[in-house]
Formats: sequence, C-alpha cells, structure tokens
Amino acid sequence: MMAQPNVAEQESFQALLEGFYNQVSGCDSLQKIREKAWDQFLELGLPTRETEVYRYIRLHNLFSQSFALSDDSMAKDVLLQSYIYPECAKSFLVFVNGHYRPELSNTEALPKQVVISTLHQATKTYGAFLNNQWAKAMKEETDSFALLNAALHRDGAFVYIPPKTIVSAPLQILHVIDPQNRAMLVMPRLHFFVGAQAQATFLSTQTHLSTETTTCFNKVVECAIEEDAHVQYLQIGMGQSEKSWAFDAFRATLKRNSTLKTVCTTDGSATTRYDYRIGLAGENAEALLNGVWMLAEKKEAHNHILMDHQAPHCRSLQLYKGVLNDISRSSFEGKILVRQAAQKTEAFQLNNNLLLSDAAIAYSKPNLEIFADDVKASHGSTVGQLDKEQLFYMKARGFSELEAKNLLIHAFCQEVVDKISIPSVQQHVSEFAQRYVIR
Repeated sequence: MMAQPNVAEQESFQALLEGFYNQVSGCDSLQKIREKAWDQFLELGLPTRETEVYRYIRLHNLFSQSFALSDDSMAKDVLLQSYIYPECAKSFLVFVNGHYRPELSNTEALPKQVVISTLHQATKTYGAFLNNQWAKAMKEETDSFALLNAALHRDGAFVYIPPKTIVSAPLQILHVIDPQNRAMLVMPRLHFFVGAQAQATFLSTQTHLSTETTTCFNKVVECAIEEDAHVQYLQIGMGQSEKSWAFDAFRATLKRNSTLKTVCTTDGSATTRYDYRIGLAGENAEALLNGVWMLAEKKEAHNHILMDHQAPHCRSLQLYKGVLNDISRSSFEGKILVRQAAQKTEAFQLNNNLLLSDAAIAYSKPNLEIFADDVKASHGSTVGQLDKEQLFYMKARGFSELEAKNLLIHAFCQEVVDKISIPSVQQHVSEFAQRYVIR
C-alpha cells in the first residue's frame, strides 16, 4: 500500500509553508494576489489520500521533508551557455532557484517590440490585462501547489508578444537549481501573453547543479493566446535529480482560430507531476498535447490533463507515451470536457505504455465528460511489453538483445519525439531514447 501522510506531517508541512508566506507577505506590489492565493490555498488545503488527482503521489515522502525557501544565489561559477541549445543562443531567460535573473539572460535575437520584464514591473506597466488574466486564473485554480506558487513565488517573469509579431527564434527558459547543500523549495512563475496573429515557440529546461540534495520545484506557467495566434511550448525534463520533486502546472486559454502545440519529455525524478489545464475559449481553436516519459530505477512521472472545450468547432488531440523499467511508476489521468456550447467538437486522447520489467507500474485513466450532442470524441489506453516476435526477428538478423530492445523503444517513442520542432532538442531526446536500456 502506498505510504500516505499522517495528520501530524501535514500540519508540520503547512506550518512550514505559513512561515514562508509570512516571510514574503507585504514585500512587493503583488501582495493582493498573494493574499487571495493564500486564502484559497487555506480553504482547499494540502492534498490528502482522498484527493483524487493526487492518489498516485507519495505525499508522505514530501511532507516529511523540511525545506528552506530558495534565494537567487549560485555558489558555483556556471557556464550557462553550455545549457543553452544552439537555436536559442541569443534568446534565453535564466531563472536561478526560481528567481528570474535578467542580467544572466540574453534576448538579442528577439524582435525589439517583444517585452520581457519581472512580474513586479509588469504589474505597473501592463497591470490592466496582467491583473485581469491573473484574477481569472486564480478564480479557476483548484490545485493546491499552483496556489502555493502564486502565494510564495519571489520574482517571476512576464513575456508579451505584441500582435502580428513573428518570433522566429525559440525562447529558452533555463531553470538553474543550485541547492547549496540545503533542501530547497523553488517557486518559478511565468506569464506569457501572445497577441493576435503573433507566433512564438517557448522551450523550458532545467539543470540541477547538485543531485545530492532534495529540492521541491513548483513551477506555474500562465499562457494567454489571442485570436489567430500560434504558440508552441516544449518542456524537456531530462536529467533531473533522483532526489528532486517537481510540480509543473501549465495553464493556457486559446481564443478564436488560435493554436497551441506542446511536447513534454522527462526521465522522471523522485516524483515529477505535470498538470495541464487548457481552455479552448474561442471558436475554431486547436490544441495538440504530446508527451513521453522514459523511466528507470525508482523514478516517477505523473500527468494530469484537463482539456476544456468551451466553444464550438474546436479540436484537440492528446498523445502520451510511457516507457518504464525497474521499479519505476507513472500515471496518466486525462479528461476531455465538452461543454454544452461546444458543438462540432473534435477531441481525441491516447495513452500508450510499455513496461520493461514485472515491477514497473503504469496507471492510466483517460475519460470523457460531454454535454454537447454534436461531437466527435474518443479516448484509449494500452499497457504492454516489448513484442517477443519482433525481438526474435531482429536478433535473427544480427542485432544483440540490447540493440534490439533499444531500437524498439526508440521506435515507440519517436512518434512523440518527431513532434519537437527544434532540431537540436529533438536530436537530444532521440539519442536518449536510443540508449534507454543501457541506463
């Protein structure tokens, strides 16, 4: 049976969080947002064993930890450019321990009209629509960790792509985590606002400078996509620390004729949880969500998706694949919600899992909730093993068993990997899949 947090552990962890809230409260222009988020968090509470969307997460292991609230210092001299993909050499933002560091970032390749600032600055210059976006997001938020991020984050980033702006260079967001021998709570936050008829690609990556210290990485990204705008959001979570916890929330609202394409890849951590909530709010909007996880040893990866069809003639597609070895664990819980007004919806969802050991566990729960009567929707899930006949066929033609397994795993993952639009990133993930069993 999965270890669950007891009342004393929850109370102790919540008291720790309250101390952090008192530490950051009243120190900046975001105080009203912090207060609202904290009040909502207190009303909702920390997840428990009865919280449906957290039932596969070993919360006991998290709540028994003691964390410090992160600062923005790096103890080591780090060559940041070595963590930047070639296509993003002059278009990257750097976060250190959850804090946006403009002086370490480089935006030379971006059009001059693109605005990038701290959230504190943005509330003064772009306060009207930022506050409206944030207030709406807070009203709809039901995840405890996302609310904690809003209450406790220190200095996030705001990215504004003006209408009709085509951003040809992908913008990499590099999260550098340097715990300096402390168990740390890291709270990065980003707000993207992509104007009408604009186009942009965002790439989120992490690097852990130490793998020996426990960290809790709790990130939130809010993305507003205006009419006829097109956005790609790529997350590469490879090489995470085995001692790290990661809660990663992505929220997006799509207006008429806009598109969103996401690809998320990870090799897991102590626990990695991706939580996506996509609102198709305008007619003819389209969202394509893709993910692949390749887990080994005791690593875990969990995906929770809500695809909310609110307007007619919208389309969505979810394709998620998992490969699990040793005693790793994963879960996929995806819901397609089609509201009554969302006639002519087309929505599809598929989760495929490949188990390489008898001890690996993959939970899968795709589901539909439909209130409209003119809809095309389907969902599916599979859990299986490598095909023995295919292995025999390849070994009979000279491949070793290891080579044959890696080729079959690579082919299984490649359908998702091919959707990564940045060549060097695609190559990196593809090479990881090719030598997965060796790991």
